Amino acid sequence: MGPRRAMEDLTTDSRTAQWYRRARSVCEPFMFAAARFRTPWVDDEFAASISTARQWLRDNPSPDRFLGQYFVGMLSAYAEMTNATVARVMELRMVIEQHVEALDRWKRENSLLPGSSPADRGSRAPREARDVLKMPAEL
Repeated sequence: MGPRRAMEDLTTDSRTAQWYRRARSVCEPFMFAAARFRTPWVDDEFAASISTARQWLRDNPSPDRFLGQYFVGMLSAYAEMTNATVARVMELRMVIEQHVEALDRWKRENSLLPGSSPADRGSRAPREARDVLKMPAEL
């Protein structure tokens, strides 16, 4: 690989890291176990929050197609939750967790990219400390 190709890869990686930070910020209320169910599930507030994040993703496509699909998959599962049965909500929570874990893996693997911030390099709490919050039906 010549210097020009290396520079193109660096630029693409930097753009992807910047896009990831912006997408993560837009989706933050949905990405972290402690914050996922902080948004009220009543009326249309939750649906509006999901819709706003989904629109941002449509307007700002990811430079990395696979990375973008994790965000889209996570938000699609949340959008389906607004009308799902309790059993389906439990399934969707597992789907969401899989997408979030894939995003976490991407973050760890790409934390040293140009354009990544020190916050992007932070470590996550052990699995036990970040388990998904239990819904009343699970208690």
